[in-house]
Amino acid sequence: MKKRFVLCALASALAGCNSEYNFDEVTSYTGTVGSPHALYLERKSGERLNGTVVHKVGDRVLQAFKVEDGKVVGEWKEFDQDGKLLVEGQLQDGAFVGPKKTWCKGEFAEHLDNVITLEGGRRSEQHYDCATGLQVSDSTEIPTVDFRKRAIRVGTQREWKVIDGQQKLTLLETFASDGSGKLDGLVEHYDYQGTLKDRATYKAGELDGVRETWTSFTDGTSVPATKVEYSAGKKNGLYEVYFIRGWPAGTVSEKGSYKDDKQAGVWVNYQPGSAQVRDVDSPPDTSPMAMRLWDAAQGQARTSDWAKEIKDLDAFAYLLKSAGINVNQRLHYENKPLITVVADNAYDYLISVGADPMGRDINGNTRLMNCLAGSDYSSCSFAHMITLAGKEDLKAHNVYGDTALSVFCQKAGSLQRRHGAGQQPEALFQALLKGSDVNAKAYGGETALHACMAQRNHSYAEALVAAGADLNAADVDGTTPVAAAFFGSYNLAAAGQRVGWSENVIRFAASYQGKSDFTFDTPLAAFGKSIRQLVLENGDTASAMLIDSLVGTAKG
Repeated sequence: MKKRFVLCALASALAGCNSEYNFDEVTSYTGTVGSPHALYLERKSGERLNGTVVHKVGDRVLQAFKVEDGKVVGEWKEFDQDGKLLVEGQLQDGAFVGPKKTWCKGEFAEHLDNVITLEGGRRSEQHYDCATGLQVSDSTEIPTVDFRKRAIRVGTQREWKVIDGQQKLTLLETFASDGSGKLDGLVEHYDYQGTLKDRATYKAGELDGVRETWTSFTDGTSVPATKVEYSAGKKNGLYEVYFIRGWPAGTVSEKGSYKDDKQAGVWVNYQPGSAQVRDVDSPPDTSPMAMRLWDAAQGQARTSDWAKEIKDLDAFAYLLKSAGINVNQRLHYENKPLITVVADNAYDYLISVGADPMGRDINGNTRLMNCLAGSDYSSCSFAHMITLAGKEDLKAHNVYGDTALSVFCQKAGSLQRRHGAGQQPEALFQALLKGSDVNAKAYGGETALHACMAQRNHSYAEALVAAGADLNAADVDGTTPVAAAFFGSYNLAAAGQRVGWSENVIRFAASYQGKSDFTFDTPLAAFGKSIRQLVLENGDTASAMLIDSLVGTAKG
Protein backbone atom coordinates (compact mmCIF):
# COMPACT_ATOMS: atom_id res chain seq x y z
CA MET A 1 0.00 0.00 0.00
CA LYS A 2 2.84 2.39 0.81
CA LYS A 3 4.47 1.85 -2.58
CA ARG A 4 1.20 2.52 -4.36
CA PHE A 5 0.61 5.68 -2.29
CA VAL A 6 4.00 7.14 -3.23
CA LEU A 7 3.47 6.27 -6.88
CA CYS A 8 0.08 7.92 -6.81
CA ALA A 9 1.44 11.04 -5.12
CA LEU A 10 4.18 11.47 -7.73
CA ALA A 11 1.71 11.17 -10.58
CA SER A 12 -1.13 13.19 -9.06
CA ALA A 13 -0.06 16.42 -10.69
CA LEU A 14 -0.49 14.94 -14.18
CA ALA A 15 -3.33 12.51 -13.64
CA GLY A 16 -5.36 12.54 -10.47
CA CYS A 17 -4.76 9.47 -8.28
CA ASN A 18 -8.43 8.69 -7.84
CA SER A 19 -9.60 10.26 -11.07
CA GLU A 20 -12.28 8.57 -13.16
CA TYR A 21 -11.89 8.31 -16.92
CA ASN A 22 -14.13 7.18 -19.71
CA PHE A 23 -12.84 5.45 -22.84
CA ASP A 24 -12.63 8.71 -24.76
CA GLU A 25 -10.20 10.15 -22.22
CA VAL A 26 -7.66 7.35 -22.38
CA THR A 27 -5.50 5.68 -24.96
CA SER A 28 -3.10 2.75 -24.90
CA TYR A 29 0.55 2.38 -25.73
CA THR A 30 0.26 -1.39 -26.14
CA GLY A 31 -2.89 -3.40 -26.54
CA THR A 32 -6.36 -1.96 -27.03
CA VAL A 33 -8.47 0.13 -24.73
CA GLY A 34 -10.68 -2.17 -22.68
CA SER A 35 -8.07 -4.91 -22.59
CA PRO A 36 -6.73 -6.06 -19.22
CA HIS A 37 -3.21 -6.29 -20.63
CA ALA A 38 -2.92 -2.83 -22.28
CA LEU A 39 -0.59 -0.07 -21.07
CA TYR A 40 -2.96 2.85 -20.44
CA LEU A 41 -2.10 6.54 -21.00
CA GLU A 42 -3.99 9.75 -20.34
CA ARG A 43 -5.01 10.95 -23.79
CA LYS A 44 -4.27 14.65 -23.12
CA SER A 45 -0.93 14.36 -21.36
CA GLY A 46 0.34 11.08 -22.77
CA GLU A 47 1.43 10.12 -19.28
CA ARG A 48 0.82 6.75 -17.72
CA LEU A 49 -2.62 6.59 -16.23
CA ASN A 50 -3.51 6.35 -12.54
CA GLY A 51 -7.18 6.11 -11.72
CA THR A 52 -10.35 4.28 -12.63
CA VAL A 53 -11.50 3.65 -16.20
CA VAL A 54 -15.25 3.30 -16.70
CA HIS A 55 -17.01 2.27 -19.89
CA LYS A 56 -20.71 3.10 -20.05
CA VAL A 57 -23.50 2.80 -22.55
CA GLY A 58 -26.07 5.25 -21.35
CA ASP A 59 -26.38 4.78 -17.64
CA ARG A 60 -25.29 1.13 -17.81
CA VAL A 61 -21.73 0.35 -16.76
CA LEU A 62 -20.23 -2.32 -19.04
CA GLN A 63 -16.74 -2.17 -17.63
CA ALA A 64 -14.84 -0.52 -14.79
CA PHE A 65 -11.26 -1.15 -13.73
CA LYS A 66 -8.46 0.43 -11.75
CA VAL A 67 -5.13 1.45 -13.30
CA GLU A 68 -1.83 2.15 -11.55
CA ASP A 69 1.16 3.42 -13.49
CA GLY A 70 -0.65 2.52 -16.72
CA LYS A 71 -1.33 -1.11 -15.78
CA VAL A 72 -4.60 -2.65 -14.71
CA VAL A 73 -4.71 -3.83 -11.09
CA GLY A 74 -7.31 -5.31 -8.77
CA GLU A 75 -10.71 -6.64 -9.72
CA TRP A 76 -11.53 -7.08 -13.39
CA LYS A 77 -15.03 -7.52 -14.74
CA GLU A 78 -16.46 -7.40 -18.23
CA PHE A 79 -20.18 -7.26 -19.01
CA ASP A 80 -22.18 -7.70 -22.20
CA GLN A 81 -24.66 -5.21 -23.64
CA ASP A 82 -27.37 -6.62 -21.38
CA GLY A 83 -25.25 -6.19 -18.30
CA LYS A 84 -24.50 -9.87 -17.87
CA LEU A 85 -21.09 -10.80 -16.53
CA LEU A 86 -18.69 -12.15 -19.17
CA VAL A 87 -15.24 -12.14 -17.54
CA GLU A 88 -14.08 -11.90 -13.93
CA GLY A 89 -10.66 -12.03 -12.30
CA GLN A 90 -7.90 -10.23 -10.40
CA LEU A 91 -4.98 -8.43 -12.05
CA GLN A 92 -1.56 -7.29 -10.92
CA ASP A 93 0.63 -5.15 -13.18
CA GLY A 94 -1.67 -5.90 -16.11
CA ALA A 95 -1.57 -9.66 -15.70
CA PHE A 96 -4.17 -11.99 -14.23
CA VAL A 97 -3.33 -13.61 -10.93
CA GLY A 98 -5.43 -16.49 -9.68
CA PRO A 99 -8.41 -17.76 -11.65
CA LYS A 100 -9.84 -15.87 -14.61
CA LYS A 101 -13.45 -16.86 -15.15
CA THR A 102 -15.31 -16.49 -18.42
CA TRP A 103 -19.08 -16.97 -18.65
CA CYS A 104 -21.17 -18.17 -21.56
CA LYS A 105 -23.15 -15.71 -23.66
CA GLY A 106 -26.83 -15.47 -24.43
CA GLU A 107 -29.33 -17.88 -22.92
CA PHE A 108 -26.61 -19.79 -21.07
CA ALA A 109 -25.07 -16.73 -19.41
CA GLU A 110 -25.47 -18.28 -15.95
CA HIS A 111 -22.99 -21.05 -16.82
CA LEU A 112 -19.21 -20.87 -16.83
CA ASP A 113 -17.48 -21.21 -20.20
CA ASN A 114 -13.95 -21.59 -18.86
CA VAL A 115 -11.61 -20.89 -15.95
CA ILE A 116 -7.94 -20.13 -16.62
CA THR A 117 -5.38 -19.87 -13.86
CA LEU A 118 -1.75 -18.76 -14.21
CA GLU A 119 0.26 -19.60 -11.14
CA GLY A 120 3.84 -20.65 -10.51
CA GLY A 121 4.65 -20.60 -14.20
CA ARG A 122 1.84 -23.04 -14.98
CA ARG A 123 -1.42 -22.52 -16.79
CA SER A 124 -4.45 -24.58 -15.83
CA GLU A 125 -7.68 -24.53 -17.81
CA GLN A 126 -11.14 -25.88 -17.13
CA HIS A 127 -13.74 -25.70 -19.90
CA TYR A 128 -17.47 -26.25 -19.61
CA ASP A 129 -20.46 -27.09 -21.79
CA CYS A 130 -22.57 -23.94 -21.92
CA ALA A 131 -25.88 -25.76 -22.39
CA THR A 132 -25.55 -27.93 -19.27
CA GLY A 133 -22.84 -26.28 -17.22
CA LEU A 134 -20.98 -29.60 -17.06
CA GLN A 135 -17.19 -29.63 -17.25
CA VAL A 136 -15.69 -30.89 -20.55
CA SER A 137 -11.95 -30.49 -19.99
CA ASP A 138 -9.32 -29.99 -17.31
CA SER A 139 -5.66 -29.42 -18.17
CA THR A 140 -2.44 -27.99 -16.80
CA GLU A 141 0.58 -26.99 -18.86
CA ILE A 142 3.78 -24.99 -18.79
CA PRO A 143 3.77 -22.32 -21.53
CA THR A 144 6.88 -22.26 -23.75
CA VAL A 145 8.84 -19.18 -24.74
CA ASP A 146 9.00 -20.37 -28.35
CA PHE A 147 5.46 -19.97 -29.70
CA ARG A 148 6.22 -22.60 -32.35
CA LYS A 149 6.54 -25.25 -29.68
CA ARG A 150 3.58 -26.78 -27.94
CA ALA A 151 3.15 -26.05 -24.24
CA ILE A 152 4.38 -28.79 -21.92
CA ARG A 153 1.57 -30.69 -20.22
CA VAL A 154 1.93 -31.58 -16.54
CA GLY A 155 -0.20 -33.52 -14.10
CA THR A 156 -3.62 -34.99 -14.82
CA GLN A 157 -5.47 -34.01 -17.99
CA ARG A 158 -9.13 -34.90 -18.52
CA GLU A 159 -11.70 -34.53 -21.26
CA TRP A 160 -15.42 -35.21 -21.06
CA LYS A 161 -18.28 -35.31 -23.51
CA VAL A 162 -21.86 -34.44 -22.66
CA ILE A 163 -24.16 -37.23 -23.85
CA ASP A 164 -27.89 -36.98 -23.19
CA GLY A 165 -27.25 -34.45 -20.46
CA GLN A 166 -24.67 -36.61 -18.70
CA GLN A 167 -20.95 -36.00 -18.31
CA LYS A 168 -18.99 -38.90 -19.87
CA LEU A 169 -15.21 -39.13 -19.48
CA THR A 170 -13.47 -39.58 -22.86
CA LEU A 171 -9.80 -39.08 -21.98
CA LEU A 172 -7.58 -39.21 -18.93
CA GLU A 173 -3.84 -38.67 -19.21
CA THR A 174 -1.26 -38.20 -16.49
CA PHE A 175 1.98 -36.35 -17.27
CA ALA A 176 5.13 -36.02 -15.21
CA SER A 177 5.20 -33.10 -12.78
CA ASP A 178 8.85 -32.33 -13.58
CA GLY A 179 8.04 -30.56 -16.84
CA SER A 180 9.49 -33.27 -19.07
CA GLY A 181 6.19 -33.59 -20.94
CA LYS A 182 6.30 -37.39 -20.61
CA LEU A 183 3.37 -39.55 -19.66
CA ASP A 184 3.77 -40.68 -16.07
CA GLY A 185 0.83 -42.41 -14.41
CA LEU A 186 -2.65 -43.50 -15.40
CA VAL A 187 -3.90 -43.11 -19.00
CA GLU A 188 -7.45 -43.98 -20.10
CA HIS A 189 -9.21 -43.65 -23.45
CA TYR A 190 -12.96 -43.87 -24.01
CA ASP A 191 -15.15 -44.17 -27.08
CA TYR A 192 -17.70 -41.61 -28.29
CA GLN A 193 -20.28 -43.01 -25.85
CA GLY A 194 -17.97 -42.65 -22.87
CA THR A 195 -17.26 -46.38 -22.65
CA LEU A 196 -13.75 -47.31 -21.52
CA LYS A 197 -11.57 -48.58 -24.42
CA ASP A 198 -8.18 -48.95 -22.78
CA ARG A 199 -6.30 -48.27 -19.56
CA ALA A 200 -2.56 -48.24 -18.95
CA THR A 201 0.10 -46.85 -16.66
CA TYR A 202 3.25 -45.08 -17.79
CA LYS A 203 6.56 -44.26 -16.19
CA ALA A 204 8.87 -41.64 -17.68
CA GLY A 205 7.02 -41.82 -21.01
CA GLU A 206 7.02 -45.61 -21.34
CA LEU A 207 4.40 -48.23 -20.64
CA ASP A 208 5.05 -49.66 -17.20
CA GLY A 209 2.45 -51.87 -15.56
CA VAL A 210 -0.76 -53.40 -16.83
CA ARG A 211 -2.41 -52.27 -20.07
CA GLU A 212 -6.02 -53.36 -20.53
CA THR A 213 -8.38 -52.98 -23.48
CA TRP A 214 -12.14 -53.43 -23.86
CA THR A 215 -14.42 -54.08 -26.81
CA SER A 216 -17.65 -52.07 -26.82
CA PHE A 217 -20.95 -52.77 -28.53
CA THR A 218 -23.63 -50.54 -30.01
CA ASP A 219 -25.85 -51.00 -26.97
CA GLY A 220 -23.25 -49.26 -24.81
CA THR A 221 -21.99 -52.39 -23.07
CA SER A 222 -18.40 -53.57 -23.17
CA VAL A 223 -16.33 -56.63 -22.30
CA PRO A 224 -12.62 -57.07 -21.52
CA ALA A 225 -10.51 -57.72 -24.64
CA THR A 226 -6.85 -57.93 -23.57
CA LYS A 227 -4.54 -57.55 -20.58
CA VAL A 228 -0.79 -57.13 -21.04
CA GLU A 229 1.96 -56.40 -18.52
CA TYR A 230 4.74 -53.96 -19.44
CA SER A 231 7.97 -52.73 -17.94
CA ALA A 232 10.26 -50.06 -19.39
CA GLY A 233 8.09 -49.85 -22.50
CA LYS A 234 8.31 -53.56 -23.35
CA LYS A 235 5.95 -56.47 -22.88
CA ASN A 236 7.16 -58.29 -19.80
CA GLY A 237 4.93 -60.71 -17.97
CA LEU A 238 1.32 -61.79 -18.36
CA TYR A 239 -0.47 -61.62 -21.70
CA GLU A 240 -4.19 -62.46 -21.92
CA VAL A 241 -6.82 -62.24 -24.65
CA TYR A 242 -10.48 -62.71 -23.80
CA PHE A 243 -13.49 -64.11 -25.63
CA ILE A 244 -15.62 -61.26 -26.97
CA ARG A 245 -18.80 -63.23 -27.58
CA GLY A 246 -20.30 -66.56 -26.59
CA TRP A 247 -18.51 -66.82 -23.24
CA PRO A 248 -18.87 -65.02 -19.90
CA ALA A 249 -17.11 -61.64 -19.97
CA GLY A 250 -13.48 -61.95 -18.93
CA THR A 251 -13.08 -65.58 -20.00
CA VAL A 252 -9.55 -66.10 -21.32
CA SER A 253 -9.24 -67.27 -24.93
CA GLU A 254 -5.45 -67.06 -25.04
CA LYS A 255 -2.81 -66.61 -22.38
CA GLY A 256 0.94 -66.63 -22.14
CA SER A 257 3.84 -64.41 -21.15
CA TYR A 258 6.41 -62.10 -22.69
CA LYS A 259 10.00 -61.28 -21.90
CA ASP A 260 11.39 -58.12 -23.47
CA ASP A 261 8.70 -58.11 -26.19
CA LYS A 262 9.28 -61.77 -27.08
CA GLN A 263 6.93 -64.64 -26.33
CA ALA A 264 8.19 -66.91 -23.55
CA GLY A 265 7.08 -69.93 -21.58
CA VAL A 266 3.80 -71.78 -22.00
CA TRP A 267 1.00 -70.40 -24.17
CA VAL A 268 -2.57 -71.70 -24.15
CA ASN A 269 -5.25 -71.08 -26.76
CA TYR A 270 -8.79 -72.04 -25.79
CA GLN A 271 -11.47 -72.94 -28.30
CA PRO A 272 -14.93 -74.41 -27.81
CA GLY A 273 -14.27 -77.97 -26.69
CA SER A 274 -10.48 -77.94 -26.66
CA ALA A 275 -7.27 -76.16 -25.70
CA GLN A 276 -4.05 -75.99 -27.66
CA VAL A 277 -0.79 -75.51 -25.77
CA ARG A 278 2.71 -74.65 -26.91
CA ASP A 279 5.88 -74.19 -24.91
CA VAL A 280 7.99 -71.49 -26.54
CA ASP A 281 11.03 -72.26 -24.41
CA SER A 282 10.79 -76.04 -24.69
CA PRO A 283 9.60 -77.12 -28.14
CA PRO A 284 9.26 -80.81 -29.04
CA ASP A 285 12.13 -82.72 -30.59
CA THR A 286 11.40 -82.96 -34.32
CA SER A 287 14.84 -84.12 -35.42
CA PRO A 288 15.00 -86.94 -38.01
CA MET A 289 15.92 -89.47 -35.30
CA ALA A 290 13.06 -88.30 -33.07
CA MET A 291 10.61 -88.64 -35.94
CA ARG A 292 11.90 -92.13 -36.71
CA LEU A 293 11.51 -93.12 -33.06
CA TRP A 294 8.00 -91.67 -33.00
CA ASP A 295 6.94 -93.74 -36.01
CA ALA A 296 8.43 -96.90 -34.54
CA ALA A 297 6.60 -96.36 -31.23
CA GLN A 298 3.21 -96.38 -32.96
CA GLY A 299 3.53 -100.05 -33.84
CA GLN A 300 3.36 -101.83 -37.15
CA ALA A 301 0.64 -104.42 -36.48
CA ARG A 302 -2.72 -104.95 -34.82
CA THR A 303 -3.77 -107.27 -32.02
CA SER A 304 -6.94 -109.36 -32.10
CA ASP A 305 -9.03 -106.36 -31.00
CA TRP A 306 -7.18 -104.09 -33.42
CA ALA A 307 -5.01 -102.33 -30.86
CA LYS A 308 -1.55 -101.38 -32.13
CA GLU A 309 1.56 -103.39 -31.26
CA ILE A 310 5.28 -103.32 -32.00
CA LYS A 311 6.34 -106.50 -33.75
CA ASP A 312 10.02 -106.36 -32.77
CA LEU A 313 10.48 -104.95 -29.27
CA ASP A 314 14.23 -105.59 -29.33
CA ALA A 315 14.60 -103.47 -32.44
CA PHE A 316 12.53 -100.71 -30.83
CA ALA A 317 14.67 -100.85 -27.68
CA TYR A 318 17.81 -100.64 -29.78
CA LEU A 319 16.46 -97.63 -31.68
CA LEU A 320 15.54 -95.84 -28.45
CA LYS A 321 18.98 -96.42 -26.98
CA SER A 322 20.77 -95.43 -30.18
CA ALA A 323 18.72 -92.26 -30.57
CA GLY A 324 20.14 -90.82 -27.35
CA ILE A 325 16.83 -89.08 -26.70
CA ASN A 326 15.43 -88.60 -23.20
CA VAL A 327 12.59 -91.08 -22.85
CA ASN A 328 10.37 -88.35 -21.34
CA GLN A 329 11.13 -85.77 -24.03
CA ARG A 330 8.11 -84.57 -26.00
CA LEU A 331 8.45 -85.59 -29.66
CA HIS A 332 6.91 -84.89 -33.04
CA TYR A 333 4.67 -81.98 -33.97
CA GLU A 334 1.99 -83.52 -31.75
CA ASN A 335 4.19 -82.59 -28.79
CA LYS A 336 3.79 -85.83 -26.84
CA PRO A 337 6.16 -88.04 -24.83
CA LEU A 338 6.41 -91.66 -25.96
CA ILE A 339 4.60 -92.96 -22.87
CA THR A 340 1.35 -91.34 -24.06
CA VAL A 341 1.38 -92.90 -27.54
CA VAL A 342 3.51 -96.05 -27.54
CA ALA A 343 1.88 -99.35 -28.46
CA ASP A 344 0.55 -101.42 -25.55
CA ASN A 345 3.23 -104.10 -25.68
CA ALA A 346 6.04 -101.53 -25.27
CA TYR A 347 4.45 -99.69 -22.34
CA ASP A 348 6.11 -101.76 -19.60
CA TYR A 349 9.46 -101.54 -21.36
CA LEU A 350 9.32 -97.73 -21.43
CA ILE A 351 8.51 -97.67 -17.71
CA SER A 352 11.52 -99.93 -17.06
CA VAL A 353 13.88 -97.49 -18.78
CA GLY A 354 12.64 -94.44 -16.88
CA ALA A 355 9.51 -93.24 -18.63
CA ASP A 356 7.11 -91.41 -16.31
CA PRO A 357 3.87 -93.45 -16.23
CA MET A 358 2.01 -90.25 -15.34
CA GLY A 359 3.63 -88.30 -18.16
CA ARG A 360 1.38 -85.99 -20.14
CA ASP A 361 1.42 -84.45 -23.57
CA ILE A 362 1.64 -80.70 -24.14
CA ASN A 363 -2.15 -80.36 -23.77
CA GLY A 364 -2.16 -82.18 -20.44
CA ASN A 365 -3.54 -85.49 -21.67
CA THR A 366 -2.45 -88.66 -19.85
CA ARG A 367 -1.81 -91.94 -21.64
CA LEU A 368 -5.34 -93.10 -20.81
CA MET A 369 -6.84 -89.93 -22.25
CA ASN A 370 -4.79 -90.41 -25.42
CA CYS A 371 -5.92 -94.04 -25.65
CA LEU A 372 -9.57 -93.01 -25.30
CA ALA A 373 -9.28 -90.08 -27.68
CA GLY A 374 -7.68 -92.34 -30.27
CA SER A 375 -10.48 -94.89 -30.08
CA ASP A 376 -11.40 -94.20 -33.71
CA TYR A 377 -8.20 -95.93 -34.80
CA SER A 378 -7.93 -98.35 -31.87
CA SER A 379 -4.62 -97.26 -30.41
CA CYS A 380 -4.94 -99.22 -27.15
CA SER A 381 -6.66 -102.43 -26.14
CA PHE A 382 -9.59 -102.42 -23.71
CA ALA A 383 -7.63 -104.55 -21.29
CA HIS A 384 -4.78 -102.05 -21.29
CA MET A 385 -7.13 -99.09 -20.76
CA ILE A 386 -8.84 -100.86 -17.87
CA THR A 387 -5.41 -101.45 -16.33
CA LEU A 388 -4.53 -97.77 -16.76
CA ALA A 389 -7.83 -96.76 -15.13
CA GLY A 390 -6.65 -98.57 -12.01
CA LYS A 391 -3.30 -96.75 -11.98
CA GLU A 392 -3.96 -93.18 -13.06
CA ASP A 393 -5.51 -90.38 -11.03
CA LEU A 394 -8.95 -90.32 -12.62
CA LYS A 395 -9.71 -86.91 -11.17
CA ALA A 396 -6.84 -85.49 -13.22
CA HIS A 397 -7.84 -83.29 -16.13
CA ASN A 398 -6.13 -81.90 -19.17
CA VAL A 399 -5.58 -78.20 -19.83
CA TYR A 400 -9.11 -77.77 -21.19
CA GLY A 401 -10.55 -79.55 -18.16
CA ASP A 402 -11.55 -82.87 -19.69
CA THR A 403 -11.09 -86.01 -17.57
CA ALA A 404 -10.68 -89.59 -18.73
CA LEU A 405 -14.37 -90.13 -17.93
CA SER A 406 -15.53 -87.20 -20.05
CA VAL A 407 -13.29 -88.33 -22.92
CA PHE A 408 -14.87 -91.80 -22.65
CA CYS A 409 -18.34 -90.24 -22.96
CA GLN A 410 -17.24 -88.27 -26.01
CA LYS A 411 -15.95 -91.46 -27.67
CA ALA A 412 -18.44 -94.00 -26.29
CA GLY A 413 -20.03 -94.66 -29.67
CA SER A 414 -16.67 -95.34 -31.33
CA LEU A 415 -15.59 -97.59 -28.47
CA GLN A 416 -18.72 -99.69 -28.77
CA ARG A 417 -18.21 -100.09 -32.51
CA ARG A 418 -14.67 -101.43 -32.14
CA HIS A 419 -13.97 -104.90 -33.42
CA GLY A 420 -14.60 -107.44 -30.68
CA ALA A 421 -15.71 -104.79 -28.17
CA GLY A 422 -18.48 -106.87 -26.59
CA GLN A 423 -18.96 -105.88 -22.94
CA GLN A 424 -15.50 -104.38 -22.62
CA PRO A 425 -16.65 -100.74 -23.04
CA GLU A 426 -19.03 -101.24 -20.09
CA ALA A 427 -16.21 -102.72 -17.99
CA LEU A 428 -13.97 -99.77 -18.87
CA PHE A 429 -16.73 -97.31 -18.02
CA GLN A 430 -17.27 -98.90 -14.61
CA ALA A 431 -13.52 -98.75 -13.93
CA LEU A 432 -13.52 -95.06 -14.79
CA LEU A 433 -16.66 -94.33 -12.80
CA LYS A 434 -15.16 -95.65 -9.55
CA GLY A 435 -12.46 -93.02 -9.22
CA SER A 436 -13.84 -90.06 -11.18
CA ASP A 437 -15.54 -86.84 -10.18
CA VAL A 438 -18.82 -87.18 -12.09
CA ASN A 439 -19.47 -83.43 -11.85
CA ALA A 440 -16.07 -82.22 -13.00
CA LYS A 441 -16.51 -79.33 -15.43
CA ALA A 442 -14.34 -78.55 -18.41
CA TYR A 443 -13.38 -75.00 -19.40
CA GLY A 444 -16.67 -74.39 -21.19
CA GLY A 445 -18.79 -75.86 -18.41
CA GLU A 446 -19.16 -79.24 -20.11
CA THR A 447 -19.49 -82.36 -17.96
CA ALA A 448 -19.19 -86.05 -18.73
CA LEU A 449 -22.98 -86.25 -18.47
CA HIS A 450 -23.41 -83.78 -21.35
CA ALA A 451 -21.40 -86.03 -23.66
CA CYS A 452 -22.89 -89.31 -22.45
CA MET A 453 -26.45 -87.96 -22.82
CA ALA A 454 -25.78 -87.40 -26.52
CA GLN A 455 -24.79 -91.05 -27.06
CA ARG A 456 -27.27 -93.57 -28.46
CA ASN A 457 -26.56 -95.91 -25.55
CA HIS A 458 -28.19 -94.10 -22.63
CA SER A 459 -27.01 -96.62 -20.04
CA TYR A 460 -23.83 -94.60 -19.43
CA ALA A 461 -25.81 -91.43 -18.79
CA GLU A 462 -28.19 -93.28 -16.47
CA ALA A 463 -25.22 -94.65 -14.52
CA LEU A 464 -23.76 -91.15 -14.18
CA VAL A 465 -27.06 -89.79 -12.88
CA ALA A 466 -27.25 -92.66 -10.40
CA ALA A 467 -23.72 -91.75 -9.27
CA GLY A 468 -24.81 -88.17 -8.55
CA ALA A 469 -24.14 -86.35 -11.82
CA ASP A 470 -25.85 -82.94 -11.92
CA LEU A 471 -28.76 -82.90 -14.38
CA ASN A 472 -28.84 -79.09 -14.33
CA ALA A 473 -25.16 -78.39 -14.97
CA ALA A 474 -25.15 -75.87 -17.82
CA ASP A 475 -22.29 -75.17 -20.20
CA VAL A 476 -21.44 -71.62 -21.29
CA ASP A 477 -24.09 -71.84 -24.01
CA GLY A 478 -26.70 -72.68 -21.37
CA THR A 479 -27.12 -76.27 -22.55
CA THR A 480 -27.99 -78.75 -19.80
CA PRO A 481 -27.26 -82.50 -20.03
CA VAL A 482 -30.85 -83.53 -20.85
CA ALA A 483 -30.98 -80.97 -23.67
CA ALA A 484 -27.70 -82.42 -24.98
CA ALA A 485 -29.52 -85.71 -25.61
CA PHE A 486 -31.08 -84.07 -28.67
CA PHE A 487 -27.74 -83.12 -30.21
CA GLY A 488 -26.43 -85.56 -32.76
CA SER A 489 -22.90 -85.04 -31.50
CA TYR A 490 -22.60 -82.84 -28.45
CA ASN A 491 -19.88 -80.22 -28.46
CA LEU A 492 -19.65 -76.70 -27.17
CA ALA A 493 -19.69 -75.12 -30.61
CA ALA A 494 -23.49 -75.25 -30.73
CA ALA A 495 -23.61 -73.34 -34.00
CA GLY A 496 -22.25 -76.45 -35.70
CA GLN A 497 -24.60 -78.90 -34.00
CA ARG A 498 -27.67 -80.55 -35.41
CA VAL A 499 -30.76 -81.21 -33.36
CA GLY A 500 -32.46 -84.55 -33.82
CA TRP A 501 -34.96 -86.73 -32.03
CA SER A 502 -36.44 -90.19 -32.01
CA GLU A 503 -39.04 -91.98 -29.95
CA ASN A 504 -36.28 -93.41 -27.77
CA VAL A 505 -34.69 -89.99 -27.12
CA ILE A 506 -38.04 -88.35 -26.41
CA ARG A 507 -38.98 -91.05 -23.89
CA PHE A 508 -35.52 -90.84 -22.33
CA ALA A 509 -35.72 -87.05 -21.88
CA ALA A 510 -39.29 -87.28 -20.61
CA SER A 511 -38.13 -89.62 -17.85
CA TYR A 512 -36.23 -86.70 -16.32
CA GLN A 513 -39.18 -84.28 -16.29
CA GLY A 514 -39.51 -82.99 -12.76
CA LYS A 515 -36.02 -84.25 -11.91
CA SER A 516 -34.24 -81.56 -13.90
CA ASP A 517 -34.90 -78.04 -15.18
CA PHE A 518 -35.26 -79.29 -18.75
CA THR A 519 -38.68 -79.14 -20.38
CA PHE A 520 -39.80 -79.72 -23.94
CA ASP A 521 -40.82 -76.05 -24.01
CA THR A 522 -37.44 -74.68 -22.94
CA PRO A 523 -35.60 -73.00 -25.86
CA LEU A 524 -32.40 -74.81 -26.78
CA ALA A 525 -29.21 -72.78 -26.50
CA ALA A 526 -28.11 -71.23 -29.81
CA PHE A 527 -31.37 -72.32 -31.49
CA GLY A 528 -33.87 -70.14 -29.68
CA LYS A 529 -36.61 -72.74 -30.09
CA SER A 530 -37.83 -75.59 -27.91
CA ILE A 531 -37.91 -79.26 -28.88
CA ARG A 532 -41.70 -79.16 -29.03
CA GLN A 533 -41.57 -76.17 -31.39
CA LEU A 534 -38.90 -77.76 -33.61
CA VAL A 535 -40.86 -81.01 -33.81
CA LEU A 536 -44.03 -79.18 -34.90
CA GLU A 537 -42.19 -76.96 -37.39
CA ASN A 538 -40.80 -80.09 -39.02
CA GLY A 539 -44.28 -81.56 -39.35
CA ASP A 540 -43.54 -84.53 -37.09
CA THR A 541 -47.00 -84.81 -35.56
CA ALA A 542 -46.32 -88.32 -34.26
CA SER A 543 -43.43 -87.09 -32.12
CA ALA A 544 -45.43 -84.04 -31.03
CA MET A 545 -48.29 -86.28 -29.90
CA LEU A 546 -45.81 -88.55 -28.10
CA ILE A 547 -44.46 -85.55 -26.17
CA ASP A 548 -48.01 -84.52 -25.25
CA SER A 549 -48.78 -88.03 -24.01
CA LEU A 550 -45.63 -88.15 -21.87
CA VAL A 551 -45.47 -84.65 -20.36
CA GLY A 552 -48.73 -82.97 -21.33
CA THR A 553 -49.48 -80.20 -23.79
CA ALA A 554 -47.59 -76.94 -23.95
CA LYS A 555 -48.34 -74.54 -21.13
CA GLY A 556 -49.28 -70.93 -21.70
